[in-house]
Amino acid sequence: MSHFWTYIRDALCKALSAAEREAVMGDFAELGLTDRRAATSLLELVLRRQLRAWKEWQPWFTTLAIILPVCPLLAMLCTQLSMSVWPSVVSWVHHEPSYDTGLSPSAFWGAICLRASALATWSWTSGFALGALSRRTPWVSGVLFFGSYVVLANMGQPFSVRLCWLTGVVWLPVSINLLCVLLPAYCGIRRRSRMPDLKFLRVLGLALWTTAMSALALWSRAWDQAAMENWVRGGSALTLMQLTRHPALWNAGTTELLITAALAAPIFYVLASDALGVRR
Repeated sequence: MSHFWTYIRDALCKALSAAEREAVMGDFAELGLTDRRAATSLLELVLRRQLRAWKEWQPWFTTLAIILPVCPLLAMLCTQLSMSVWPSVVSWVHHEPSYDTGLSPSAFWGAICLRASALATWSWTSGFALGALSRRTPWVSGVLFFGSYVVLANMGQPFSVRLCWLTGVVWLPVSINLLCVLLPAYCGIRRRSRMPDLKFLRVLGLALWTTAMSALALWSRAWDQAAMENWVRGGSALTLMQLTRHPALWNAGTTELLITAALAAPIFYVLASDALGVRR
């Protein structure tokens, strides 16, 4: 049990600056507090500071600008990605032949990779922006972000997570949620928290990368409709080369554009704030 309280104490110390951490630990050593008493005192200190920080506008703006609009969109797109991969994996595992989607295998998995990469990019940049906008409450905002996402993602799944213990294939959507959303978002928060003064050119590079991945994701989302129309006409599976030459696939609908803009907005807000020297 002593190791447990030591771990809690060390974890709470990370919420303090280096100078504060050294002073607090020195006071605890002089008072001869046990690890349990030290962890309890640190928890009270951290909670008071977090509650005081929520009197400012930044944490509330982070909740309204990132957590509320972005989490439902990420959950929806991740569920769609899982349901796109699910039939192919189940068909291959249980029946060996591939699931026919109207796309060639290279085109199908190319679309999956583009969508997964875009999803991971949006998640990372959302976490990065969350860490930038809530510098004094990054982990509280992070808990709200992850908690909201997990609830929404579980609501969007057509099966219960409890089925993971009955069949290994059900772990697929859980893994996709972890690898494409939760882990990138966590890395984004840690990156910004550890490097609060990231150079403007690096933020610009992140914004350009997000733009490129967003455009490719929009393009790949139109492949399914093109494949269906081609299949109705009796055509063979579309290849990557045929999709590249298909001009209509680059015309995205209004809804898709608005969703993509909402997911890319956090990193562009950080970029604009850094460019204008806005204090966060």
